[in-house]
Amino acid sequence: MKKFKKFMMMSIILIMGSQLIACGSKKDTVATKNTTEAGVDPITGETYPSVINIGVIEGGPESAILVEEKYFDDIDVEVNVVNYSAGTDVNNAIVSGDVDVASFGSSPIALGIANGVDYKAVFVSYVEGGNIEALAVKNDSGISTVAGLKGKTIATPFGTTSHYALLNALELSGLSSSDVTLVDMGGQDIVAAWLRGDIDATYIWSPALDECLKDGTIIINDGELAEQGVTIPEIGVARTEFAEKYPTLVSQYVKALINTYNLVVTDPDKATKDVANWEGVSEENARGQVNDNIWASGKDQLTSDYLGTSDTKGKLAETLKTIADFHTAQGNLKSSIDISVFEDAIDSSYVESALKLK
Repeated sequence: MKKFKKFMMMSIILIMGSQLIACGSKKDTVATKNTTEAGVDPITGETYPSVINIGVIEGGPESAILVEEKYFDDIDVEVNVVNYSAGTDVNNAIVSGDVDVASFGSSPIALGIANGVDYKAVFVSYVEGGNIEALAVKNDSGISTVAGLKGKTIATPFGTTSHYALLNALELSGLSSSDVTLVDMGGQDIVAAWLRGDIDATYIWSPALDECLKDGTIIINDGELAEQGVTIPEIGVARTEFAEKYPTLVSQYVKALINTYNLVVTDPDKATKDVANWEGVSEENARGQVNDNIWASGKDQLTSDYLGTSDTKGKLAETLKTIADFHTAQGNLKSSIDISVFEDAIDSSYVESALKLK
């Protein structure tokens, strides 16, 4: 059964600051599963909702695999999947109650937690590497380094991991945001501006990146930034109120994310085809998204490198604080956020439960 649902931005978003408001629109797609009768969560006894709303990201390889492989079919209630163009859009939807769980970039999540968005980080799908996101310039621009962008116009969706990566790339090259003109644009608008010649460069992900590379060149990417200490994880989150009422559904969602890891490891060719089909990109590009990222298993989540345990938090809290501190220095947040805020926003219990599911 196919359904389409339009989401409206709520006025409450205004209190969260401009970094949580994305430019560009989302693309709606829906996958559903019918259930014959309402069940109850075996942990809380709460009657299940009629539907779980799951946000996925356009250009996210884990999103592609989740949808193409129909991993959500194992969730106990009807599933409504909505595809968003940027993580900032997902933040808005979570605040308005239109999304219950989602997987997206760590920069909008760090900003979301810092601004009081009430969700828990429940999984890390991967740490970005290779050309998953990249800074591209036109072939005839004469620009071959990031430093060569001084005085140029660069487009990126503000508040996203691409925005965070771009600001880091500029800083590592001795430039600040004031040395360039930054333009807030979503992927489709970036492609249009690129074709018109309105921008000199863009930091973005596929499929917009692929369009720009038809007459463009990458001068730095997430993989190169990672080698210089800029860590950008892709994180699954669950709206706190939903997770507390329906922990079993959240654990089933996490199990679906674990399944994406398993496919990447056991059948990378199939995972590559899933990404190519979902994003509408070449298999060569899709293969890079599968092979270049550092994927994390379910068991990895409980180690010090990722979520950690309820007793001992892992490095994810430090990573989120690092991202937030960077945005504070850039003027995107008013003040530094204590690491305890990020530790409190991480919950590994859903992974522990998901690992017990068949």
